[in-house]
Amino acid sequence: MAKKESCLLILVKMLILISLLIAGVVAAFFYLRGQLNEYFNRGETIEVPDFKGKHLVQVFKDKPADLVIEKADEKFDLRYPKDFVIAQFPEAGTRVKPNKKVLLTISLGSKQVNVPDLYQRNLRESRLALLNAQLLEGNIAYIRSGKIDRDRVITQSPLPAMGQAVQGKVDLLVSLGRGPVRMPLPNLTGKTLNDAQASLTAWGLKSGRVITRKDPFRPSQTVISTVPAPFETVGEGATVDLLVSSGNEAGTAKAADLERFEFMAGASAEVTPAPAKPRDEAKPAAPASAAAPTAPAAPQIFLADDPAEPQVVPPPPVTTRPGPGPTPGPAPETSQISFVMPDGFMPKEVKFFQVSRNGRTQVYAGTHKPLDLIKVAVPRLPSSKIQIYINDVPIEERPVQ
Repeated sequence: MAKKESCLLILVKMLILISLLIAGVVAAFFYLRGQLNEYFNRGETIEVPDFKGKHLVQVFKDKPADLVIEKADEKFDLRYPKDFVIAQFPEAGTRVKPNKKVLLTISLGSKQVNVPDLYQRNLRESRLALLNAQLLEGNIAYIRSGKIDRDRVITQSPLPAMGQAVQGKVDLLVSLGRGPVRMPLPNLTGKTLNDAQASLTAWGLKSGRVITRKDPFRPSQTVISTVPAPFETVGEGATVDLLVSSGNEAGTAKAADLERFEFMAGASAEVTPAPAKPRDEAKPAAPASAAAPTAPAAPQIFLADDPAEPQVVPPPPVTTRPGPGPTPGPAPETSQISFVMPDGFMPKEVKFFQVSRNGRTQVYAGTHKPLDLIKVAVPRLPSSKIQIYINDVPIEERPVQ
């Protein structure tokens, strides 16, 4: 037992002696290195600047004239961009003899990898492909697409096969699937109710409320107007309400219902005509000239190629309603709306709609060239406004002053 303890003690003593010997050798190495450096560099010396983290251009600007810079090695490094110094020898602060070589390790930047093709992959597959390529997922944006299924990649940045730094980010544009189909609502005015409902079904739309209004000048069951208005953009499966003539019969429309519908120029927004007075109280009929409403002033169109000569466009025809009823009052005051056609190459169709408490009325329509100046006289109705459309696209809205 005593013999085993003595062997263990000897082994411990040997390990301690070896450790001390190694420590002594290391200390002697650094001491002798310093002494040798002082011996060989005695006399005039230069302190080596710190080049680490600097671009090669900056290194050659900052180096002392008596130092020689050499490129010792190049390697990829995520920490430093291309052509920046990663390490140097001798270290910064070392004093060396003139014309001493300073060896630099230069960065090649991040290692470049090829970006994978993510087109039509779902997000899970895309993330796995980026992970395998040593890349990261960047920003993700979503849009609707009629061709690409939902949650699949439409495009990416950088594009496939382009170089990207390791751990670089790849932005993705992802599909939300097919959006609702939208189209301008065709004009159903003048069609019979059955034909209009059949057309709506064929177009993928739904027939909504059917409201009737007394109108002796249109056949019964004829469409007068719709909500949404003709040529307004509607989505697939949208509901369209119909205002239909009931002929000489009393209709179901109320004043609040009529405010929602658009009436063409010359149409009346009244629900029912005013009741006629008894014959014994009836007054003499007004002259024919007083019974007919006065048409608004014709719009003036100033053409772009000859602005000094206005072209007068005839106003839309005004329908008069004979028969019993109150004598129309004086024509309302008018206000002039001026509009300049935008610049371009092709003529376009322009429409003016007046929106008031009586509904939405088209007051002008015509086709004009770019830069034509259009002046249209519109009735000055309280709290009304003018909506201007070009090729059935809303462009501008103005109050009627």
